[in-house]
Amino acid sequence: MIPAAIVRSLTSPRLEAGAFTPTKWNSAEDKAMFGNSLLKFLANDFPRNAFTKRLYQRLSNTFGHIANYDLTGFFSTFFEDTAGKIDFLQQTLQWPCWGDPEYTYCDVERVVQTRLRRSGLLAVKRTELDGEIRRTECATLDRLKAKYEPSSAPTEAGAPARPLRQADLFDPCAR
Repeated sequence: MIPAAIVRSLTSPRLEAGAFTPTKWNSAEDKAMFGNSLLKFLANDFPRNAFTKRLYQRLSNTFGHIANYDLTGFFSTFFEDTAGKIDFLQQTLQWPCWGDPEYTYCDVERVVQTRLRRSGLLAVKRTELDGEIRRTECATLDRLKAKYEPSSAPTEAGAPARPLRQADLFDPCAR
């Protein structure tokens, strides 16, 4: 779950059409609507039901996101797990926003990047991934310890299966 402060920094204030230059093909309102949809999608932690065809079509033409040829492939590449979300955010933040706002969405890209940097969403996702990795590794460690370090039956009710060792104090997976 994304903290409320980050949600607010991504979505408030709403983007207004007056901040954008219309293109030959899209109005300033279209640009503001895309920016608001994308920021809301990010703030709500990338929900599948909010990744519409319209959002996908514009997003696949911004921030250099052109590698995936359909909505399902794009979503599965970037939004099904935390590592993919981090990849998406990094690519989005590193994009140089090429072009002229009369022909591209570079003005919207810059605003989205500014809000992403200010919000700290990437750092939150990195911390989330670190926690996921730690939980997975600790579960693996517990499984391997159970397999390769079988404990003897306790001598008294409630007594530990083996004597505590000093190293136990530093085991990050110890309970």
